[in-house]
Amino acid sequence: MARKKRIAIIMGRIYKKINKNLISGMLEQAKALGYSAFIFALNEECDNKKITHGEKNLFHALDFSLIDGVVYAPYTFCSYDYYGYIDNFLAENCPKPIVRVGLENGQFAPVWYNDRSEIAEITLHLIYGHNCKKLLCLTGPAEMPVAENRAKGFIDAIRKAGLDDSADNVIYGDFWLAAAKKLADEIAGHIREMPDAVVCTNDTMALALCDALTELGYSVPNDIRVTGYDGITETRMHVPSITTYRTSQEMLGRRSVCLLYEQITGEHCEPVRSDSGVILCRESCGCDTRYEREEPYDNDRRLTEEGYMDCMISAAFHDAETLDELVDEMMTMRYKFMYNDKYAESRLFLCLCSDWDNVGSEYRRDGYSDTMYLIGTDGSRCNFRLDEILPEALDTTDFSATFFLPVHFQDQCYGYIALDLQENIDNFNMEYIKYCREVNNALKYLSTKNELKRLLYRQSVSLSRDELTGLYVFENCRNMWAEIRDSSIENHEQLYMVAVTAGGIRHIKNKYGSVESDKCIMVIADILSKSCRSREWLFKAADRSFVIIGSGRRPEKRADEYIKKIDEKMWKHTITGAENHILYARSESMIVEDTAALTAYDVAEIIEGMLRSIDERAKKQLSSLIHYSELLKLRRDIFVHPERSWSGDICSRKLSISKSYFYKIYSQTFGVNFIDDLQKSRLNCAKNLLTSTTLLLPDIAERCGYDYYNFMRVFKKEFGMTPTQYRKNAQ
Repeated sequence: MARKKRIAIIMGRIYKKINKNLISGMLEQAKALGYSAFIFALNEECDNKKITHGEKNLFHALDFSLIDGVVYAPYTFCSYDYYGYIDNFLAENCPKPIVRVGLENGQFAPVWYNDRSEIAEITLHLIYGHNCKKLLCLTGPAEMPVAENRAKGFIDAIRKAGLDDSADNVIYGDFWLAAAKKLADEIAGHIREMPDAVVCTNDTMALALCDALTELGYSVPNDIRVTGYDGITETRMHVPSITTYRTSQEMLGRRSVCLLYEQITGEHCEPVRSDSGVILCRESCGCDTRYEREEPYDNDRRLTEEGYMDCMISAAFHDAETLDELVDEMMTMRYKFMYNDKYAESRLFLCLCSDWDNVGSEYRRDGYSDTMYLIGTDGSRCNFRLDEILPEALDTTDFSATFFLPVHFQDQCYGYIALDLQENIDNFNMEYIKYCREVNNALKYLSTKNELKRLLYRQSVSLSRDELTGLYVFENCRNMWAEIRDSSIENHEQLYMVAVTAGGIRHIKNKYGSVESDKCIMVIADILSKSCRSREWLFKAADRSFVIIGSGRRPEKRADEYIKKIDEKMWKHTITGAENHILYARSESMIVEDTAALTAYDVAEIIEGMLRSIDERAKKQLSSLIHYSELLKLRRDIFVHPERSWSGDICSRKLSISKSYFYKIYSQTFGVNFIDDLQKSRLNCAKNLLTSTTLLLPDIAERCGYDYYNFMRVFKKEFGMTPTQYRKNAQ
């Protein structure tokens, strides 16, 4: 079978709207010309050298024999450290045609949009639309072709209008913040004559200039009009909103692929569609924006973003004990970043090196193993050669766009992850980037846990264990006490004890038999064991009781965290388990004040006293167990749907009990009163919406079950700041 026609696309930060528009145009044109695409991107761009090293490994997977050419957009990466490396990598290794999106000179074929005429157009808008006579142009570095080209557009407009075209009117800056602040200071200090307007050749400088002028007491646009260029989202949200020029990234993408096609075949081709950018006239130039249409917000996208925030992906991933369990969780959770109508058409593949779980000084830092292991959402499990990038057997005859991200933890190389889409590139979004970062962390966590398990197993083989659960028998605490005590003293840590008794076991044994009750004991033991951390010892006590002894710098916090975690896992198992068993735990904790003076017998007596206290407390709470499963379902509904009209009357009617009795058993069961729990669920929902969406405050209030004014009052009382301040701090 002939090799599929395919190009490679190398881009950074594809989740940004402006970059997603660019790649949309590329893929549209590639499909029209009969080419599929491999897209190579990064999932974390930062200054950490180990992380940078791990990210760059991705390009070792790029086999140029599988592609016909490369389109490369260097400016989409955040720093020269990345695109400088890619420049050199392509120059040294790629024998195929390369199109470089940008005006920079070099050995690659350049392509760019006509920003010269577009800057001229926005300048003429200020001249003829607002009667500006004295204009300045703030552009990028003088040695940068893009900055020079945009400055020429400004001069073109000035000359066309017959105004002063002095070179002093063009200010070369940095395409960033410092140049804008410097210009504002020069105007305020009368070093530079105050202009009617400043044409900034990118939006970042326009935003910074507006803020700097405002801080210095100038009004935009009343004193000085300011415009930007690029059309980024922040310009619409800024106060005042920034007049800018939204470039046609889609058209630039189409032209880049057309140029690559000419480089590959020697034949000329025209873009499949033609469009141009548009001026967005807003407040900063003095235009009326009351009738500006806001961009529609896609409901599927909003639900995906909220769904990602609502779920505990990291907790689910970190609970995995084996690679298969982790991959099962990965595949289960992938709907959290995929939009509903595109779910079935997308495939996800995790490709791991053969030595991905090596630890210590032996872990892989450079490149990938010759043989890779693939696990896919479609059930695929296979080994394949690295030079295939993906197994040939998984390829399709249809058009596809496959996005590759590196999988690593700092400089430890695990492999890469491939998201195979058709035309649904919206599934490569911010949630997917977060999802992949969670995969990176989970693989590191799993490999470390595996190594710790090996060490712990060797340490514990000589100790007697409970036959059913495999845990240490409580009596061994007497023999191990000296080791536990000495360890806490050596590390200057304080000891804490947590006693746990499993509830509902007797009921399960009476109703379903001893086999089922034993299974539940094993489930609870497993939950407790997975909740333990280093320097924590778990013991089996009586028939259905357990004890944990641990040490730490903040013992109260850790004991509370442990109890909270097992409660959450018990609740999750009860809700999601296939059986109708209701599992719950009663707990009690204690901080040891004088560790050195405590003997092993003292510890045994203390723990036995804690277990007795739990049993006595349980006798007072038996009434709530009658409604336990109904309470669990009710609480889940409250947290999932905080916008509904919940009240004590409504909830008590659902359980067919009185309101006062409902309040009592709710508090007994969950350790928090109903009103506080309801408010907590609504405020948690509000915080998520404030940090993950751009919804207006009245809309957020409605989604959380509040009217607007009550929402503002409750939020400020709870968190000491307004919702707007909270959103600003989070940003």
